[in-house]
Amino acid sequence: MKIISKFKYIIIILYILLNNKSLISAKKIHNLINIVGIQDTQLIGYGLVVGLNGTGDTTAQIPFTYQSLNNMLTKFGIYTNNSQNIQTKNTAAVIVTATISPLNYIGQKIDITVSSIGNASNLNGGTLIMTPLMGVDKKTYAIAQGNISTNFQEKKIYFKKYNKDLLNRKKIIRGAIIKKSTSNKFDKYHHGIIILKSIRNNWSLLKKICNTINMQYYNIATIIDFNTIQLNIPKNKILQNKILFHIFNIDIPSKKNIHKKKYNI
Repeated sequence: MKIISKFKYIIIILYILLNNKSLISAKKIHNLINIVGIQDTQLIGYGLVVGLNGTGDTTAQIPFTYQSLNNMLTKFGIYTNNSQNIQTKNTAAVIVTATISPLNYIGQKIDITVSSIGNASNLNGGTLIMTPLMGVDKKTYAIAQGNISTNFQEKKIYFKKYNKDLLNRKKIIRGAIIKKSTSNKFDKYHHGIIILKSIRNNWSLLKKICNTINMQYYNIATIIDFNTIQLNIPKNKILQNKILFHIFNIDIPSKKNIHKKKYNI
């Protein structure tokens, strides 16, 4: 009897999910729009991965690895007379990349990608040591550091497809901490402009997005043309980011799930 009752509950749950398609087909606003003034900032840094199991750079062939290692040791007060004779195979020179947006905040942790630039064969199991990440303006926006875990699933793929890139290009989840935030670039009246992505002259979608935003924030959004919505954003930068972050994550139901209720714009 218990098995039958459990089976009934499963059928009820499946029935609810299948009949409430909005739970499945809803899309986040950020997948549908671009906001003018909200621009991602790409970051880059040069660093070292240490603690590798003999799979690092061959320093005799890759001189910048031992130069970097020697410079790091010098900062800690350790001086070597014959730095060119350093032959460590547990170190690799890497480029670290990341992307942040004005919606990110100081202290937030972001994902980073670590890519070998020498002849290291495998970055698995290594540790990225503290690496500043800079923008094109040469200002430091984040500091990266963290362990590169061994992904056994990637190992299986590597042995099947011989894809070496999986071993010398790794992602560290939440591997950097933001130290400097970027700012929005709105006009002097604090207007944000929403533009539909790829979909042009979709009036019904534009109305739906505008009405959904105004349901959350009273009369903050106004339609300008068939592709554009204007947002009246508060002057306070912190409040701006909170509102925009929330708007980005609002669900927009698919066309099949639009309620028959009409909205006045």
